[in-house]
Amino acid sequence: MIVNLIRLFFLSQIILLVNPLFAETDKWKTCFQTHCITFRLPSNWYLTNRRSNGHSTKFDHFRTNSLKEESGREIIPAIVILFKESENKQIIDPILFHLESKKFTLITNIRDYYNLQKLSVVTDNDVYKFIGMVGTFKDKEDTIVQHYITSTEGEFGFTILITCFESVIPQIQKDIKLFLESLSYEKRNSPWKFVSLDDQIRKSKELETTAQSRLKTKQINEITLALEELGDSCDLGSISSCELFSNLMNVGR
Repeated sequence: MIVNLIRLFFLSQIILLVNPLFAETDKWKTCFQTHCITFRLPSNWYLTNRRSNGHSTKFDHFRTNSLKEESGREIIPAIVILFKESENKQIIDPILFHLESKKFTLITNIRDYYNLQKLSVVTDNDVYKFIGMVGTFKDKEDTIVQHYITSTEGEFGFTILITCFESVIPQIQKDIKLFLESLSYEKRNSPWKFVSLDDQIRKSKELETTAQSRLKTKQINEITLALEELGDSCDLGSISSCELFSNLMNVGR
């Protein structure tokens, strides 16, 4: 037990050095298949969970440190990013995608609609990169505020949910503003070309095995590479790599 605690402490100190999660604000970049999403968040936000099926969906779950209500109750806001790659390789319609993705939001009282990042004007209609709305829903006696945002490009789409109790929303209003204003995405050249699912699984296992070997060295540069390899292995569908990556990102929290 003591040995394990020492190892965790040692690893946490290394991750503090190699991971830029502890600056005043942090720039995040998370990728899946053909696209990467970038955004900024204050350093008290961190990735707590990542999952991927390896071919069409992925989600990242971010949370902040607990916030206190006047009553002393602790509340934990969350940001969830859901990636979607068209399985039939067809263009995703932005309006239909926005409507279909509403199954992920619990909003019953819409407070406002908004758009982000104007792209162009076509036949007197403004075109934006992101479609968003903010509203509330009830959880017993509590009012929950939620932002619901979608965007698409070609065969790629994603949905974002920012969820927080209304009682502590003023404490993270600046965080949400920073996130929304910095939100962007870009195309990505896939680092791999697989001829079959078996090839993808083999590559995922290879990356995971290499990463585990690097972690055992306890060397900063090797751990940095191991985190990248575990992230890639997770994106290719390895559940165990997703879990290990998520756990390592939270060591010391």
